[in-house]
Amino acid sequence: MIADDHPMCATALAMATEQVAPGADTVKVGTIAEAVSVAEQRRFDLILLDLMLPDVQGFAGLLMLRRLQPRATIAIVSSTDEPAVMRRAAREGASGYIPKSAPMSAMVESIRSLLAGVNAFPAEMLDPDPAGTVVPSRIGELSPAQFRVLRAAADGSQNKQIAYELGIAETTVKTHFAQIFRKLGVTNRTQAILALQALDVAA
Repeated sequence: MIADDHPMCATALAMATEQVAPGADTVKVGTIAEAVSVAEQRRFDLILLDLMLPDVQGFAGLLMLRRLQPRATIAIVSSTDEPAVMRRAAREGASGYIPKSAPMSAMVESIRSLLAGVNAFPAEMLDPDPAGTVVPSRIGELSPAQFRVLRAAADGSQNKQIAYELGIAETTVKTHFAQIFRKLGVTNRTQAILALQALDVAA
């Protein structure tokens, strides 16, 4: 699966994959919602995930797909080439990291390594990490519906507005929040939003 909302990048990744695995069955999606929907229906060997999709920014999408596809190899694709972000991707369970600035030859070699079961991270990821170890987030345990409610709350929407935007009852929103608090181990809306924002990466 290639989850990327930039057509040129998605096409380049598909071409690189075709060079490594001619005739591979490749599915392209442009949002995390589409990725989750497809991941719930079929198994994938490799998932190439854009770090900044229209409906999710940061590592929340990676955690959701890891939960749905525990056996798949998942690599982050991003325009961000900061070593700290690459290391965070590795800590959150990614098997590789492909900068969008990488030439086609580098994309091909990364995909070749990933399909062979070998991690594929840029050499600069090995730079010293002053931040130390980060505990993996529980965001990946949220259902797609719960994630949408939390993302809407992070954008500043109140329960009534969230219900209207998502086409659900306000009581359903409250139920989702109760489940979100339980899964994240928090006690209020602010703590839940902070847990989500901790996974965001500046563009």
